[in-house]
Amino acid sequence: MGKGDMKTIREADERRLRLLFGEPYEARFQSEGMGSAVHVYDGNGDEILTYTAGVGWHEKESKAETQVHGALKAAYYDAYHAARQDAVEVQDGFDARA
Repeated sequence: MGKGDMKTIREADERRLRLLFGEPYEARFQSEGMGSAVHVYDGNGDEILTYTAGVGWHEKESKAETQVHGALKAAYYDAYHAARQDAVEVQDGFDARA
């Protein structure tokens, strides 16, 4: 396979990735070293998806997703802690909030 063939294949792969992920995104194709891989980055430059022959597709959280998940976990923890504290106060036979 010549360099022209590889360029045609790479351009076709990029068109398919645009259809799957929409814009903006960036894909980097790696074929040196231990094997081939595709790395897909979102508009912020965060790697969000990787493909390797040995593993297949592997999704990664972006920084924005990590922040949202952290905020949700904190909100759930606060609500759980408050409900648990209420249960302990009721079990002790008095309402310390009154």
